[in-house]
Amino acid sequence: MIIRESQIEDVLATYPDITKEILGISEDLTLLSRQKILPSGNRLDLLFVAGTKLKLLELKVESFHGEFVEQTEQYKNELLELQRRDMLVKGPVDAYLLCPSMSETQKEICKSRGIEPVKYSPEFVLESFFSRLKNLAGFITIKPADHGLWNLHLLNRLLYQMEQTRTINELVGETYLSDSTIGSYLRFAQEMRLVAKKNKKEYVLTDLGKNYVWNRDPKAPEDHISEEQVGVLQDFIIEDPFASRAIFGIFTIVESIFTLSKNTYPVPLDLLINYFKESSGKFFEWVSQKAALDGTKMYSNYATELGLIGRIGSKFYITPNGIRFILLLQLHKTIKTVDALRITTK
Repeated sequence: MIIRESQIEDVLATYPDITKEILGISEDLTLLSRQKILPSGNRLDLLFVAGTKLKLLELKVESFHGEFVEQTEQYKNELLELQRRDMLVKGPVDAYLLCPSMSETQKEICKSRGIEPVKYSPEFVLESFFSRLKNLAGFITIKPADHGLWNLHLLNRLLYQMEQTRTINELVGETYLSDSTIGSYLRFAQEMRLVAKKNKKEYVLTDLGKNYVWNRDPKAPEDHISEEQVGVLQDFIIEDPFASRAIFGIFTIVESIFTLSKNTYPVPLDLLINYFKESSGKFFEWVSQKAALDGTKMYSNYATELGLIGRIGSKFYITPNGIRFILLLQLHKTIKTVDALRITTK
């Protein structure tokens, strides 16, 4: 087993519900101290309060050894001495020894010394930690959406008809697109936070959508995206790169090209395809090479239209805007992850 005690300790200190489950207790736990220095100079791994009791946890990531019992018993006695000196909150002290492996005989040895033996699984601890992290940091489970829309500028045909609230039927009449195409465009426009559903039948431009439309170049063709429109979308994505699956997909394609550029530059399409599929969490969804190719082409088209990457033939380049974009987004992602971890310091 190649894992450090401090890694398991991090989880148990940060997520008391996991600790409760391992100990098999129902009382709520509150962390009182971590790596508490005892009068002997030794450090106690974890000390919790549960109701009127103190819970001493000595944590190991190796199989049971007799000296672990002596060590835990000594720590318990030192806590009791601190209580006698009024240097620690009063209350019964329950001592636990946590080991990944111990026999029934070894458990009986612990109990005979007033120590509660706990056989636990480090794998369970780390899996439980990641499960909770996914709930706290939702972006971990976000995957790019598959809407079949090859370019961002295709939305213009729809958005420029939505100065007022529109239904799908009204948009069909104004754009001459089919019901299914309009539905697909609206779903993608919602993913991009340009359109919102007002009620069951009506759709309306969001503030972002209005800003995007207002910044169009009236002299340019309908399928043109102006520099001002690009700036509107870039700023929004940087502010919240995890706002939707489509936005996350744009971030991921740029990040993938940025990472692969450490190996070769410019980045060839055939190298990008599998890397983007794995980075975006689509490994088991884009099973065929065609699905992976289509997904890569779609999101690289979006990023190209936003000026974040450049493409010449089948090779991709990072633009100056792309470098700024990816560094800001990586910082944003790091902050979100750190906030979600909630790991306590020693």
